[in-house]
Amino acid sequence: MTRLLYRDDAYLQRCETRVANVDERGIRLEATVFYAAAGGQPGDCGIVRLADGVTVEIVDAVPGGAPDEVIHVPAPGVATPALAALTAGVPVVAEIDWARRYRHMRLHTCMHLLCAAVPYPVSGGRSPPTRHGSTSIPRARRSTGSSWARG
Repeated sequence: MTRLLYRDDAYLQRCETRVANVDERGIRLEATVFYAAAGGQPGDCGIVRLADGVTVEIVDAVPGGAPDEVIHVPAPGVATPALAALTAGVPVVAEIDWARRYRHMRLHTCMHLLCAAVPYPVSGGRSPPTRHGSTSIPRARRSTGSSWARG
């Protein structure tokens, strides 16, 4: 199980931790600031930095098989020596791409507001296709009088 530090502080951008395990799926850390893809939200990306300054680019964070398990997926073609250095117990710094995470946080909040304000299904910023094949919400049109009607 990974300690999910973002649950206590959504604005935390990096943390010092240790490697728990590395396998063909990716890197597991004892603690992380990386949000794993879930509920329609993308996983974080960023870097894992070793004490000697070597960095491993992380292109995604995905849920593992156990509760609260996060797998940090390294970029394709990451140098074998960098991955070989990541063994259980090795201290590392995990750092997310903050600009990307903050955009996702704002969009997530916006979607909640949009769902409350619009009487149409909203999911991930897209509405489902209509019978006409369009994915847009119907435009408001002016009806008689001063009120607006959906059409």
